[in-house]
Amino acid sequence: MNWDDMRIFLSVVREESLSGAARALRLDPATVGRRIARLEHDLGAVLFVKSPQGYVATDAGERLLTHASAAETAL
Repeated sequence: MNWDDMRIFLSVVREESLSGAARALRLDPATVGRRIARLEHDLGAVLFVKSPQGYVATDAGERLLTHASAAETAL
């Protein structure tokens, strides 16, 4: 896991979509999707569920959000 993955994760949480996160980060949406999939694979956990309102963090995603937000604040 690296900071770029956390940055992408935080952006998906905030924007509630891969395309919104991609726009905010100036990345291709496919890249954002691949990075989230890789992060989920590396952690062995599903971080988001897709709902009609967009991407919603799972319990595992919420736990990661706590740590990622703290790390972002510390930087």
